[in-house]
This record gives sequence, C-alpha cells and structure tokens, in this order.
Amino acid sequence: MNWFARIERSLADFVERAFARTFPSDLEPAQIARKLVAVMEAQTRSSVDGGNRAPSAYEARVSELDYERLAEHRDYLERQWADLLEDCAARVGIAFSDGPARVCMIARPELPAGTVDVRVEPEPTVEEALDDEVRHRYFLHMVQGAPAYGIFALEESTVIGRSESSDIFLLDPGISRVHARIDIRDGEATIVDCGSTNGTYINDERVERRVLNDGDEITVGNTKLRVEIRD
Repeated sequence: MNWFARIERSLADFVERAFARTFPSDLEPAQIARKLVAVMEAQTRSSVDGGNRAPSAYEARVSELDYERLAEHRDYLERQWADLLEDCAARVGIAFSDGPARVCMIARPELPAGTVDVRVEPEPTVEEALDDEVRHRYFLHMVQGAPAYGIFALEESTVIGRSESSDIFLLDPGISRVHARIDIRDGEATIVDCGSTNGTYINDERVERRVLNDGDEITVGNTKLRVEIRD
C-alpha cells in the first residue's frame, strides 16, 4: 500500500476538523490539502541514511478569483496545510529535507477558477541566482518569511520593504513599506534602516546602519534573511 493510501483515512478526518467549520459550503481548501499530500508523496525519495525525505516548501497556486475569496483566511490555511503535511509525514516515516513543512498560497492569473496547481520549489543555488551578464557578489538567502525560500542578488542599491515597488518585496505586516536599504560601495555592503516602525536587526541587535559580513542574519518584521558574500 503506498503512502497516500495509508494516510487517506486520517486525512479525511483532518480535513473535516480543520476546514469544515470555517468553510461549510466550500471544498476548495480540502481539495488543496489533498493535492498537497499527493505531491508530497510523489516527491518523496529514499535518502542515503535509509529513510525517506520529502521537500519542505510547497506553493499552492490558485486562480485570482479563488485567491481573492480565500485570502482573508490565508494565514490560517497555510498553517493548517503545513500541519497536515507534518502529521501525514510523521505517520508514515517521512522526514522533510529542510526544516518543517511550509506552504505558500499564491494567485496565478492563467489558472481557471477551481483549479489547484501545487509546485515544489527547492531553494535555488547561488549559481542559479546569478545573472548571465552581471556577476553578483552579495546575496540574501530567505531563512524565515514569505516567500518561504529564495535567494536575492543585491545590486548597488537594494530597497527592502512591503511596497510592491521595493527591490525585495516581502509580504510581512511587520515590515514598513520602505523598511531598509542595502548599498554596495567600495567592496562593502551597508544596510541602512529607512525610519521603519519596527526596526532593522543584525544578529538580533537593532541597528540604524551596519556593514554586512558573510553569515549575518538580517531581521525585519517577522522575516529573516542571511547574508552570503562570494569571493
């Protein structure tokens, strides 16, 4: 019996408990839950230590219409879907490859209403993040936040914020619209707080301005980004 069949009964109970009261006439969250589990099962591979490992980060892609209807409950749904993956994985002995399960729901204009497209999004390598023509030296790796993965190559001046016009646009209510800026001058990257409400932190210390070193962790709102400097 495959993994999906083994957890089908407990999955039905979980879906009923987690979604029925909030969405009494809507099956879409349950459909997304089942698709997430199916993709986790399909992507599970044997590891060198003899166990089974599945990817940690998943994107649940829905139509713009469905996203608009579900967006009010997005945080709740993403937590419940992630909890479901954790519960199902634990029942059948699957471990996640990079920390706990993470689910992000996004809208895709090309998808028709009622369609669910689940993608596994492994964190790209630095080489994959490099521009073909411009060789970057400074990168930020997403450690915690939304999106749940990713690498950002830094330009001479990079703005971090909640405004869609930001160079690094982060969906975090604890971040100001223009939160911080990273400037690269004379071979150094310096982060500058732009008068943010909740402050900018480097390795848990609040700063107004700080030269960045390899491995530093930047915290803005509930988001953490790790600095990587290439030689």
